[in-house]
Amino acid sequence: MKRMVILPFVLILAQGRTKVLFPYTPIGAASLPWWIAKESRYFEKYGLDVDMVYVGASPVIVQAMLGGQAGLGAGGGPPLVTNVLQGGDIVQVATTIPYAIQSLIVKSEIKTVGDLVGKRVAISRLGAIPHFTLQAIFNLYNVQGVNVVQTGTTTQAITSLSQGLVDGIITSAPFTFRLMKDGYRELVGPKDFKKAGIEFLINGIVARKSFGVKNREIVIRFIKGTMEGVKEMFVNQRQTKTVLAKYTRQTDPEVLDQTYRFALEVYVKDPTVSPVSIQPIVQQSAQWNLVDAKLASSTPLSAYYDNSYVEEIKRSGFLSELWR
Repeated sequence: MKRMVILPFVLILAQGRTKVLFPYTPIGAASLPWWIAKESRYFEKYGLDVDMVYVGASPVIVQAMLGGQAGLGAGGGPPLVTNVLQGGDIVQVATTIPYAIQSLIVKSEIKTVGDLVGKRVAISRLGAIPHFTLQAIFNLYNVQGVNVVQTGTTTQAITSLSQGLVDGIITSAPFTFRLMKDGYRELVGPKDFKKAGIEFLINGIVARKSFGVKNREIVIRFIKGTMEGVKEMFVNQRQTKTVLAKYTRQTDPEVLDQTYRFALEVYVKDPTVSPVSIQPIVQQSAQWNLVDAKLASSTPLSAYYDNSYVEEIKRSGFLSELWR
């Protein structure tokens, strides 16, 4: 699996296709459309030679983009909000999952969120979506005094859990299903968030505004390729599971089937960014002092996204034809 390396961002033509570097996260169901688009050559269909590079956490993706290494990336959430409020160049241009889909997985002897007081819970990185998810759980259950540990990646978090270095982790499918099958407990999951009315944008496509101005067609073509990947997921179970197994290295048929069915429940067929999915992130980021509260309250939600790309795609009839 490739990891982000420090390289200047360039666009070159390779066999008539435009080469695009795409940093993404996580290794999980939330990255399925891009994996499928790559494996099924949908990006190539739209004239793109996409070099997908795995990055351990969304804040690192934003940093890489601001440093000029990439014009597009996977993500959203707190890093996007922080970037915008600091005058950065990143905006959300499409959404794939506008709901909380991660889970708090713990040792079997831990029965309630309150049991975690004084214990250790691993996240990938402070300020990333897993951190936001964990803080939302603490807020929902009114729990304080849990030690939060950064591990860098989901794989490292899982390793820490299996070695007994932490008592719980924030992760997502397929790892949630794998860990539960191994005897760990899902203490809080997507169904609990949904029941509590907690909704926030978990993943999608972000772009540098300056990149989009100069390369609008590339952004549009990338969104189209991504949506072809989403469509393939809904209509081709076998290919989806094959791709999922390849990238997550999960081979258990039961885990793959659970993850596939889970993915069908959470992906949207319309990539339009909804302000409703961004507002909670802004509010919570301000409450947790991750951003300036006054600046957050005075900044319109429209500053965080640009739906003009998706709107242009809709006007072309692409989405209606895709889902016909």
